[in-house]
Amino acid sequence: MFEKFKQMGDLMKQAKEMKGKMKDIQDELKKVMVSGIALSGRVKVTISGELECRSVEIDPLLLAPEKSKELQHALVVAFNEASKKSKDYATSKLSQISGGLNIPGLT
Repeated sequence: MFEKFKQMGDLMKQAKEMKGKMKDIQDELKKVMVSGIALSGRVKVTISGELECRSVEIDPLLLAPEKSKELQHALVVAFNEASKKSKDYATSKLSQISGGLNIPGLT
């Protein structure tokens, strides 16, 4: 009977440690920056690990009215690339503390 209490105590300790590690990862994700690039570097979108857009760089030649469709498409491509990199980074960090388990809501 006491073994069950010990096991429960161990689980509570592990949960507390995991919570602390999650906080550390959240803090790290605020600081990490990833970029997506389109049109051979003529468009660059940089976002944080929390998926917040931090900067957009556009080659001035793409600002001409006749380039608007190309620019719009390039921005979508660059943002989606940056977003995927950010999500992949977060997933890899979270899998380190979850032991590779697929925990719904964490990845």
